[in-house]
Amino acid sequence: MKAPRILLSGYFGLDNLGDEAIFEAMVHNFRKHCPEVELTALVASPERARKLGVKTVPRKKLPAILSALRQTDLLVSGGGGLIQDSTGVGSVVYYLGLIRLAALLGKPTFLYAQGFGPVRTPWGQRLCRWMSHSVSLATFRDQDSLNDFRKLAGDKVPAFVTSDPALLLPPCPPKELGDLLQKEGLSGEISRLDGPTGKHQGSGPLVAVTVRPWPNFNLEAVAEGLQRFHDEHQARYVLMAFHPEQDLEVCRQLKEKMTAPASLLDPSWQPAQVAGFLRCCDLIMGMRLHSLILAAGAQVPCLGLSYDPKVERFARRAGAVPLKLEDLSSQSLFTALQHLLNGRHQARQAARPKVEAMENAAQGTTRAALALARTKSIQEAIGELETNDRL
Repeated sequence: MKAPRILLSGYFGLDNLGDEAIFEAMVHNFRKHCPEVELTALVASPERARKLGVKTVPRKKLPAILSALRQTDLLVSGGGGLIQDSTGVGSVVYYLGLIRLAALLGKPTFLYAQGFGPVRTPWGQRLCRWMSHSVSLATFRDQDSLNDFRKLAGDKVPAFVTSDPALLLPPCPPKELGDLLQKEGLSGEISRLDGPTGKHQGSGPLVAVTVRPWPNFNLEAVAEGLQRFHDEHQARYVLMAFHPEQDLEVCRQLKEKMTAPASLLDPSWQPAQVAGFLRCCDLIMGMRLHSLILAAGAQVPCLGLSYDPKVERFARRAGAVPLKLEDLSSQSLFTALQHLLNGRHQARQAARPKVEAMENAAQGTTRAALALARTKSIQEAIGELETNDRL
């Protein structure tokens, strides 16, 4: 049997660490299940994909896209929150337009662990009703996304709940991480607090922090809450800009508002390196969804600042603690971090089976996509997803 050829479509090559974590995890997992798979990706910038040995096609060059579609066995759209109009209806047009083109060329299409919606504009909703029927098989990273898809697409497209592929991203090797930590001057910061008392002499919990710009985001409250937590527990902070173009300035502002020890991680760190670093942390306070996903994969207790329903959805599913932005104050943040620290051992134990179930679901998504690429049989692909449900 010839090697399956898969064309990947997502928000790739645009320096958003969450989306690049999705991409790297998908590539890793496809090759794990099928070493001979031939992967091509639609990208804005080809450097990262080429380092992974993935062929690239410019994501907005229509002739090159049509050529790639003709040569593929399957178009995979995802993961991530692609089909939504919060950033404009153009995302709906682009991603569903690719699916429609693939279907017109007789190619099967697969929505891969997508975080669907929100789609609020009348034009966006009409496009979803019309073009979603070109989807051969759909999987979503949470139940709410599947429900939102059903409201627009109906029940003609087979659809299942799975998990975000970034949960499967393997961390970088310890030697590589050690060299990076030394270069960043963080080697002395690493000491997970797993002792029975929860404290080590002279150091407190190491907390990873991700923030992003958002309307009415109370950065003062975050700074005050983190400062209070430091004053109580000698906490140390590492700020991470998951999307540097947007997040770096907010991270710098937060750092300036605190006297607590806080480092700003070099934004050039790669997803597997960040995944490795999070395994060294005691807690994470994350506004960026994929900081929570990578932390959950590392079984690090998480507090999610929920600016978008997707953050709260994941936090609840993974056994993390959500805190809505409208409920954010220095007191509520301090209390949530205190609760997380005191209960971190129990939180890890409670989260472990939930995260393992999500990881199994993510593996099933990969097997289903490969089955669809090899056989063009939707039923065989569904069988892989249903097999996962019985594990």
